[in-house]
Amino acid sequence: MNVGSFDADVAIVGYGPSGVVAASMLGKAGVPTVVLERDVDLYSRARAVTVNDWTLRIFQELGIAERVKADMDEMPAVSWKTYEGRLVFRLVQKPDVLGHPTAMMIYQPEMEAVIRENASRHGSLNVRFGHTFTGLEQDEHGVTLRATDPEGAPYTLRVRYVIGADGGSSPAREALGATMVGTTRPRRWLVIDGEVLRPWPGCDELTFWSDPVRPVVDIPLAKGNHRWEIPLAPGESDDDYASEEAVWARLRALGVTTDQVRIKGYAFYSHHLRHLEGWRRDRVVLIGDAAHLMPPWAGQGMQSGIRDAHNVAWKLAVICAGHAGPDLLDTVESERWPHVSLLTEMSVRLGMFIEADNRALVAVRNTVAPRARHLPFWNRILQPSNATNRFETGWLTGTPGRRNALGRMIPQPTVFDRQGRQHLLDDLVGSGFVVFGLDCDPRSRMTAAQVRDWERLGASFRTVRRSFSTTDEADDVIDARGVLVDWLERHRTKVVVVRPDRFVAATDLTGLGVPSDRGNLGPTRRSDGSTGRTAPTASATH
Repeated sequence: MNVGSFDADVAIVGYGPSGVVAASMLGKAGVPTVVLERDVDLYSRARAVTVNDWTLRIFQELGIAERVKADMDEMPAVSWKTYEGRLVFRLVQKPDVLGHPTAMMIYQPEMEAVIRENASRHGSLNVRFGHTFTGLEQDEHGVTLRATDPEGAPYTLRVRYVIGADGGSSPAREALGATMVGTTRPRRWLVIDGEVLRPWPGCDELTFWSDPVRPVVDIPLAKGNHRWEIPLAPGESDDDYASEEAVWARLRALGVTTDQVRIKGYAFYSHHLRHLEGWRRDRVVLIGDAAHLMPPWAGQGMQSGIRDAHNVAWKLAVICAGHAGPDLLDTVESERWPHVSLLTEMSVRLGMFIEADNRALVAVRNTVAPRARHLPFWNRILQPSNATNRFETGWLTGTPGRRNALGRMIPQPTVFDRQGRQHLLDDLVGSGFVVFGLDCDPRSRMTAAQVRDWERLGASFRTVRRSFSTTDEADDVIDARGVLVDWLERHRTKVVVVRPDRFVAATDLTGLGVPSDRGNLGPTRRSDGSTGRTAPTASATH
């Protein structure tokens, strides 16, 4: 692979979930990309436990949603219970508005294997397993990476841009001299992964066992796997669980026996609330755990990295095609950090339910929560929804407002084509930029220059109709159930321009021109290449 004086347009350091999704998106766009992954084999232990509808929508774009969903189990609810079996609280999943279940349990190694296999079909990808990143230098034209091959021989690699997706310890972040801010919780957790040999009552329900001494997270994974997360008691350390028999002592205390479960492995974790201020450093962007770490309670750590990858990949594809300059990369953090921050706050709130160890407070919670669990307030503060999939500062034309559609993710209903065939919306309109007009050809509401500018970005133009009887145009989207129609009317818009990640970039209310490279961020940028603003703070714990 040779691109002029470059070995590739993009290098990705790390090939975990964030790295493989970024590589898949770039590969699909035909962007020459090299991946450096130090491990030869896929990491065999499960870490993440769930995916939601937004993540599944990304997998749909990659063409693998139905394939990975076949190996997942839908999660209808999350319960908090006492060891006496009393229900304290139950969080029911929200209705589907993005075309997929709002929460599914996964077995991460098998899910990752599918994504990697799918990525391997893209000829523009060069994935180098067993190659270790050792450093980088930047200049005004590109980045020179240093690496070693599987035999330890050093070499250099010349690219235009770099994505650092190499996890919480991130050698790429270290090479940039960047450091995270925040805290690490002192409490250690024992995490046990097991294979279910014989099911037991309740083994298919995600349960938080509420106890001031030994709270336990009891998680049914997909593919017949199960996980327990158990905090170490005061005075205990990792060394107290040096043998599998010591681990079994904790499971037996929960009523789990050797004829029900085979232990596949166990590990110890601490929970971090850390983030990087300034994800972009000139031609390098850090994403996923390399840029932010959150507690696991909301199940959003891996998924946040996947969404980061989706965001940065389509922008690099636009940049590498010559349709935007590198300052477009400033919008990755401005768009993604507010959502990561929100999910971190949700995770902290869930942790307060799960980890509470004050006996008096636990008693109050266990008394009050059963009476208050039906209030809709809890859904808003304890789980994300499509209403939270939005941002205010980024690659947009105009300013988002409470009632306009700008910066929001459009829903994905089942719609019909002119032949009466059903499709999920994204499958019908395809990847890339889409301009929707409600009951009109959207081009009729745009200037000729605006149409040309969006066509230059590869945009398609679609008319959203309420029924089959109104017209017979090939590009019509028939929204017979009215989901998209209602959404557009609620936001008082007739024309919206939707980006490849399905967020609205422009509307007829706020302006239909193509945004500038930095959108509504403004022109300022610090000399280190990071955004010239103060990063928002999720909470005082950050």
